[in-house]
Amino acid sequence: MNKGIKLLGAGRLASTIGVAALVVGSGTVVAGAAVNSGHASKGAVFSAHATYSKTLACEVTDTGGINDKSFNASAFLGLQQAAKVSKNIVTSVISTPSNGTESNYDAEIASLVAQKCNIIITVGFLMSDATWNAAVNNPTFHFAQVDNGNTSPGNDGVAVAPFTGTAPGNNILGLTYSTQQDAFLGGYEAAAYAAMKNPKSPKVATYGGMQFSSVTSYMDGYYDGVMYYNTHAKPKHKVQVLGWNEKTQKGTFIGSFTDQATARTDTTAFLSQGATTVFPVAGSDGLGTTSAVRTWNAAHKLKANVEWVDTDGCVSDAPDCNLFLNSVTKGVTASVKAAVLMQATGKFVGSNYIGTLANGGAAFVQDSQSKMAKALPKSVLKAVAAIAKGIEHGSIKVAIAGK
Repeated sequence: MNKGIKLLGAGRLASTIGVAALVVGSGTVVAGAAVNSGHASKGAVFSAHATYSKTLACEVTDTGGINDKSFNASAFLGLQQAAKVSKNIVTSVISTPSNGTESNYDAEIASLVAQKCNIIITVGFLMSDATWNAAVNNPTFHFAQVDNGNTSPGNDGVAVAPFTGTAPGNNILGLTYSTQQDAFLGGYEAAAYAAMKNPKSPKVATYGGMQFSSVTSYMDGYYDGVMYYNTHAKPKHKVQVLGWNEKTQKGTFIGSFTDQATARTDTTAFLSQGATTVFPVAGSDGLGTTSAVRTWNAAHKLKANVEWVDTDGCVSDAPDCNLFLNSVTKGVTASVKAAVLMQATGKFVGSNYIGTLANGGAAFVQDSQSKMAKALPKSVLKAVAAIAKGIEHGSIKVAIAGK
């Protein structure tokens, strides 16, 4: 990971763990405002003396589209924020249709190359192959990809066309996030809620859209957080995790990020088994979960809640804010904005950015106005804050796939 560009991610007033400085590439650039424990600290807009060249910043969203209230929407917002910094930055966006395939990605990226975009941002793990091939075949173009590194995706089982070329050099900036860290906090908190509300048979649940590493890293962290709670809080009855087993890497997956009907069905099944918190790692599928939980709560005494993924749920899905126990987020908006501004100031560097709790690229948001969040005792919030510090300082290790 190259260090240098510092981006302070803009945020909402809420108790937030992990929003600090995003570090990407080389040089020093500050943008927006950092939020921590409910207080915003002011920052310069990128740089008071920065010079921005004319830049066409382009983006291809995945099948969820810019209104998925998750990672696609976050990436689109980052593009918009960058454009507001300077009139010299203009944007172009292509949204992959909900039934899109890898051939769509190839054609969409090719059309942006034809537009002579200065930087092309691709969103999501499914675009790793198409992005790699485009970068190799167009070495003078710059690419940034969300949820992918800047090395060959290898034989990931996704590619339709064979991989081409070797290392693309310095024209891919990988934007990845250690979401297992803030998901660990979410798992701990969900377990505490379950043990408090359903002490005789405490259960929580999670599921994914598709089984990719960018999805299962969340689920692994969540699982580990629950296990940590069982070990350290020592509830009379251990909290069970439905929908995922980190040890076997088997669990519940919708098979899509746009199938809210199946998400509702699976969520209702989890609730029927006694889960009090559901953590959907599935983009807009999560709206099927909030719908199911609303229906469930209207008819049952034991109330359930949702942990939102990628973005702050009380902002991206404000009508459902009272359902959210917390939000497990990643700095997609801030890192996309940084990538565009790097390009516009001539500081683009092909490398890998890895977001963590320590550098702000993974953030745990406690929405204090949510009715569900208000139900948590101060002792739990204090424990979560202490665990976060342990993760940041390295005294608490969060595994992926049990390793």
